Order: sequence, then structure tokens, then C-alpha cells
Amino acid sequence: MKLVLGLLLMMLALPGAAQAQSGGRQACNIEVDVTDRDPNGANVRASPGGAVVASLKNPTSDGWIVVHLAAQQSDWFEIDRATLIDVDQGTEKVMFQGRGFVHRSVLGVSGLQNGAVIYREPVATSAKLEPHASGDQTVDLLGCAGDFAKVRIEKGIGWTRQLCTNMVTTCP
Repeated sequence: MKLVLGLLLMMLALPGAAQAQSGGRQACNIEVDVTDRDPNGANVRASPGGAVVASLKNPTSDGWIVVHLAAQQSDWFEIDRATLIDVDQGTEKVMFQGRGFVHRSVLGVSGLQNGAVIYREPVATSAKLEPHASGDQTVDLLGCAGDFAKVRIEKGIGWTRQLCTNMVTTCP
């Protein structure tokens, strides 16, 4: 009986152990803005807190940088692409492609799409925190899971798929 109980406890512990070994990595698939105001640009690192492999610097006056988030690990986001949006030239240019890590403090969003739905959980069937959020309110990016971004808005903390990454105009 003790052997069976011991095996059951080990089996229950395995998923948690596997997650702990991966450092709590949460896969995601969203785009956000680089909001860092440092004139030297936002650092892309080889690993969370590791060596700098690239710098995302915006050389334009009317442009911004959008990064694609592939995963989150604590306060670090794994990116696989960064694109410079140049409004003056009407172009988009990939500035970084590969695997890199960017700290949460240098990323954000311009706002929400007008009428965005904010859910309590990262599932479209979960309860709604805000069924028709205003697009021009302050939005803090907290995390990501799948196609959802975890955000803090006026009404609290929730999840949405309706971010605005256009730094020139509001999103419909």
C-alpha cells in the first residue's frame, strides 16, 4: 500500500517538477510595442538577464517598434521578431529575427482596440471583467498566455486579445 501511495505522489509531482525545470515558461503569440525611452534602444538578450545580442533602437521620428512575443518567463519575454514601423516611409522592416529575451519593463501597448473585451482568465469563455473597454485608457502589459495578453486597466487586471499597437492613431 505504501508503495502504491508513493508512486501516486510521485506521478502527481511530475507535472509541477517539469514546469519548475522550464522556469515557468508560458508560450504565447501576441505583438506588443517597445516602449523604452532610452535613446540607446531596448536590449535583446541571449537569455533572461544574459548577454546583449541586439539593441532595438528606433531611428525614426514617426515610427515605432513592434515585437512578437513567443513566451514569457517571469518578467522576461521571449521574442522571435522585431519590426520597425516607419510611418514617414510607409514601410515595415524586420530589425531582429531569431530567439531573444526582452524585459517586461521596456514593452507595452498603445492602448486597446475600442470596445475590447477584457476577460478574467485567458479563455474567451471566462467571465468578463470589462465587456466594452475604452481604447484610450492606460494599459499596463503584465504577461501573456497563448493569444491573450494579461493587462492592467482602470477596472483591474484581466486578459484580452484586442491590443492596439499603433502608436500614431487609435485602433477601431
